Amino acid sequence: MAEEPTGEDAAPQARTPAVAAGVVVLAVLALAFVAVSGYFGYTHRQAAQEAQQRSEILEAARQGVVNLTTMDFERADEDVQKVLDGSAGEFRDEFEARSKDLIAVMQEAKVKSQGEVRQAAIETQNGDSADVLVAVAQKVSNAGGAAEEPRGQRMRVTMQLEDGTYKIVKAGFVQ
Repeated sequence: MAEEPTGEDAAPQARTPAVAAGVVVLAVLALAFVAVSGYFGYTHRQAAQEAQQRSEILEAARQGVVNLTTMDFERADEDVQKVLDGSAGEFRDEFEARSKDLIAVMQEAKVKSQGEVRQAAIETQNGDSADVLVAVAQKVSNAGGAAEEPRGQRMRVTMQLEDGTYKIVKAGFVQ
């Protein structure tokens, strides 16, 4: 029959299950901490990417609306090209098809317009596409004597990611 340890030999065997349980608990806690830290890191990175995307959409929409509402008969070709560069799809195709007539009318009437975006907000977003509401003030002058009083307008532009940048694929005025 084996002798049971007594005195000093008994203590290490009695503590071994408690120490093992403690190590397991610490390991589980460490893994939980790593998992939670990873999750929070991932969600923070995701939120930062979404904020960056929204910022890019809004900036492109603002610039696109300024380009649409700012035209000068003296540099009409350049101004029309800015609109074409910031647009895509059917909107771009239609604008390009009508651009020669637009330039002719602008030059004949000596039209100058200056647009200023007052506010812009994303109305809806679905992946790389977003509808943006834009409040713009536009001053217009022409040979017929149009006053340069700012006119407030609201526009809805649909932005779509094309070739790494957001471009206008649809634009219209909102009542």
